[in-house]
Amino acid sequence: MRILFVHEVSYRKKVIFEMHEFPELLSLRGHEVTFLEFDEGRKFWQAKQAPQREMISGIVHPEAKIDLVRPFQLGVPGLDRLLATLTVLPTLDRLLKKGNFDAVVLYAVPTYSLQTIWLAKKHKVPVVFRALDVSHKIRSSFLAPIIKWVEKRIYKKTDLLSANNPAMANYCDGLSERTGQTVVHFPPLDLSHFQDSSRDLALRSALGIAEGDQVIVYMGSFFYFSGLVDALEEFAEISKSTPNLKLLLVGGGEQDSELRKRVSDLGLAGKVIFTGFVSYEDLPRFLKVANVAVNTLEPTLVANVAFPNKVLQYMAAGLPVVSTKLDGLAQTFGERAGITWASDSRGVIRAASKLSQQTDAELRTIGEQQLGAVSELFSIKSALDKFEETLASLSIGGSK
Repeated sequence: MRILFVHEVSYRKKVIFEMHEFPELLSLRGHEVTFLEFDEGRKFWQAKQAPQREMISGIVHPEAKIDLVRPFQLGVPGLDRLLATLTVLPTLDRLLKKGNFDAVVLYAVPTYSLQTIWLAKKHKVPVVFRALDVSHKIRSSFLAPIIKWVEKRIYKKTDLLSANNPAMANYCDGLSERTGQTVVHFPPLDLSHFQDSSRDLALRSALGIAEGDQVIVYMGSFFYFSGLVDALEEFAEISKSTPNLKLLLVGGGEQDSELRKRVSDLGLAGKVIFTGFVSYEDLPRFLKVANVAVNTLEPTLVANVAFPNKVLQYMAAGLPVVSTKLDGLAQTFGERAGITWASDSRGVIRAASKLSQQTDAELRTIGEQQLGAVSELFSIKSALDKFEETLASLSIGGSK
């Protein structure tokens, strides 16, 4: 098949997740994959204008080949995003006219989505919208009502809606009252990548973690709904009676400065460790430093229907997981996976602290149970087989 993926972020700069994995894995199966991106953050005074089309090697799987395309950009942040809503039209029209695509997989929402659906229908190419999160809730913005309106139009007009978990599917159908087909496709997870590393004692030492310390890890973006502020306050209380407990924060984002100040104000220097963003290649080493992993996302709409990839990666690494009971996670794993559920971020830290004091053998047993659950649903083969089958059936029976 010839497949066009469309997203409004930078393919090279974005933190690795399924927008890299699905295209590259499909490329490795012999499909011709094109990816239309937006080079966010590019500044003309810092870097030379990249070519608007180039064949690149995969980010996760270097042996994969991706035909990377972007519309014209001036290199002026903010202005480029606005202009891209227009400059994407001729770029996308040419792609669809000459590309002979069998399907379009659409990730974009505010910048490219409606243009993609309109032009794909014009060229009789079926569109799959891949629903990962509640776009109008990701960041606080005066544009949120407009983005929500765009969401509703996408969900209603796309030929097929592919959600990454059951709660996301229910949200999309409910918001748009769509009558078309909606399918749940779990994202692919390279289990072996997270199982290859053993505990790195040198890394623990470099991070200031002593031999007898117990470590709780949080990994991911520091969004406003992360729950980390409350988590830090709870950790401060617990650490008074548990001096060997450390909290490792792997990642960064909009809350970074606020969290660092809170750590200082609470007197947690040396107990809370910030690593900044870590490469995908090194991520397993940092996860294996810990005894227990946490997901503290607040159970609001945006988190409830999303599917935090961090939890899957924790499980693949064999780390016992404590998480807020988010709808998407709970509907997927229930009680059988060995995840410890809590009602809020403070409860997550309390449960993780208690869990971290268990023996290595007990923690290993929990980790093995969780690894079995995530392997069953998210292995590369099972996830890719189902997604590929859906694209093939849509191509045969869809608009073309």
